[in-house]
Amino acid sequence: MHWEHFLLLLKGEEQKVCEQELWEAREGNSDAIQFRLFKIPWKFIPSRHDRDQTSRGVLRHPSPLQLPYSHLQLIFQGDLGPFNPGLPVEVPVWLAISLKQRQKCRLIPPEWMDVEKLEEIRDQERKEDTFTPMPSPYYMELTKLLLNYASDNIPKADEIRTLVKDTWDTRMAKLRLSADSFVRQQEAHAKLDNLTLMEINTIGTFLTQALDHMYKLRTNLQPSGSAESQDF
Repeated sequence: MHWEHFLLLLKGEEQKVCEQELWEAREGNSDAIQFRLFKIPWKFIPSRHDRDQTSRGVLRHPSPLQLPYSHLQLIFQGDLGPFNPGLPVEVPVWLAISLKQRQKCRLIPPEWMDVEKLEEIRDQERKEDTFTPMPSPYYMELTKLLLNYASDNIPKADEIRTLVKDTWDTRMAKLRLSADSFVRQQEAHAKLDNLTLMEINTIGTFLTQALDHMYKLRTNLQPSGSAESQDF
């Protein structure tokens, strides 16, 4: 999900959008936040040249975008908090990054985002022929988000980035070998455990196209006589 293309509004801010202006969300004091998360249609984003700069700024500061409130698509809404200075609180990743971008909080990395633990995960992945369980089904997505937006809150961020990349590369090599074996053996189905959705997505297009080409080749190689005999 491209979270930066979404708009976070807090209670009482709908009127600002009705006035054709998008403003940043205010996180309030110690009370619980009542929030609504909207998706901004692409047709309301400026030209492609400006999209990256605009989308990154939607959640951080007043934006020059102009669109009616009725064109925003409500994704979900709810309450978060309460928020008290100096006390940790669990919030969705998209909200944590939004507040971090505005220097309103400090992010606490997950327990597995530690050099020693990631070294063990990498070494175990290299040792095993099969895929080992990952500490999180979104380990790559979380690593990219936290290191891109909150690297100053993560000890040894560069080492962590390298370790996660090494683990990812090892798993991708295994996945390519598995896909190659699957295609060569002309199997009808296969089962691979401990894969994340992102990893499956990287190989999905290749596999579907390869199987499609194999089906067409087998169809073309069938003897023409067999097809004619079926007509009788």
